[in-house]
Amino acid sequence: MRKKTMIVAISVFLLDFVSKFFIFKFLPLDTKKFIINDFFAIYPIRNYGAAFSLFNDSNLLLITISVIILIYLLVLINKQKDTLFNYLSYGLLIGGLLGNLFDRLVFKYVRDFISFTFFDYEFAIFNVADMAICIGVILIILYSFIKEKKR
Repeated sequence: MRKKTMIVAISVFLLDFVSKFFIFKFLPLDTKKFIINDFFAIYPIRNYGAAFSLFNDSNLLLITISVIILIYLLVLINKQKDTLFNYLSYGLLIGGLLGNLFDRLVFKYVRDFISFTFFDYEFAIFNVADMAICIGVILIILYSFIKEKKR
């Protein structure tokens, strides 16, 4: 299972890396480029914290937490059954963690750029790594509900 999980993780990491590279190369920082009217925009920013800018300016703490979670996940995947569900969910989590960890180590912040606005409320700006982490967590939660229901 580790090989398939790592293929997913590396794919997510590369997609995150390439998307950040091109967005931040060709669109000036803090410039909002609307793609779908006032709903979806590309808006490159620097995030010095975690989700919703929590733990702002706590880069070392966030790096430490990311490394601990990454080690835990690498140990955990060896104990999981070899299922599509498992290698997708853990691969998404690991790839997303690596994408944001790379930013924290290299830039000292995370590069975010995906922006949605719902009824004049701008949702938190995020990136591909953040999406992968959220989807991975949701899959793991769903899978645990499915396993529990089967019991």
